[in-house]
Amino acid sequence: MSQLAAIPVPKPRLSAKLRKAIELRIRRGMTISAACETAGISCAGYHKAMKRPAVRDFMEAEIARYIGETDRLRLTAKARALEVALDLLVNAKSETVRARMAEFLASEGKAPQVAVHVDARPHTAGYEYAPPGSRVVEIDAEPVREAQNDDGKRD
Repeated sequence: MSQLAAIPVPKPRLSAKLRKAIELRIRRGMTISAACETAGISCAGYHKAMKRPAVRDFMEAEIARYIGETDRLRLTAKARALEVALDLLVNAKSETVRARMAEFLASEGKAPQVAVHVDARPHTAGYEYAPPGSRVVEIDAEPVREAQNDDGKRD
């Protein structure tokens, strides 16, 4: 009886320029045109390559790798921030700094809550966008008062 063996599927090749363009898009947030120009490929070539499943898989893997790296960096930065806060809590000369660090450490490193206020009152002053071709009319916000002379008579 014959033996069957699985034939390994060769890993699809991606050009170094295409890899670089994808990495620039993900890691630096560049536009497609800027990433392609920096990497040395055309935008049309980039879009054509993105239709291939192997290129999309590479991009998804690169995104996952980038997210994992940023999560590790965040954890490292958080640990360092806690070390600095503890050092300030113990060694700071200012009572205010020590009190702030105590609050920070008690809140488990969460940032203080920020109060946001939105003014919803109608405003009569300011600028308004007028589309091209429309008529612009200026309206005074307050009525015009007549000036009075020193003797109380109106001009």
